[in-house]
Amino acid sequence: MFTNADITLYSYVNGGYTRSVIHEVFWQEVKQSNVLKSGLTSADSVKIFIPLESILGGLSLTTSKDLVIEGIVTTEIDNTTQQSISASLTALKATHSMYTVSVADNKLYGSLNMQHYQISCK
Repeated sequence: MFTNADITLYSYVNGGYTRSVIHEVFWQEVKQSNVLKSGLTSADSVKIFIPLESILGGLSLTTSKDLVIEGIVTTEIDNTTQQSISASLTALKATHSMYTVSVADNKLYGSLNMQHYQISCK
């Protein structure tokens, strides 16, 4: 499988976020906008294809909670209180393009070279 990026995944677990880096994924970004009566809105989306060999032990995702950033980010989220989580996320969004996982599909069939996880984000 062709790969073109590394990603940083912030997984929502037990009321807090855990950072992990996943190497060698395929990142496909689509920039769109919609014109509504209320004005112009962004409809940007990202599809990420993660080869099975890039994940040791599998992948567990929480849709609408997990966050993805293209590239390797070393920033940890402060999980001590809800206010510190919110402040950490706000600071992270100010410096990086962050996407929320909306769909997570396991494509674990076919040859081992083609097995992968597919994540759609907005």
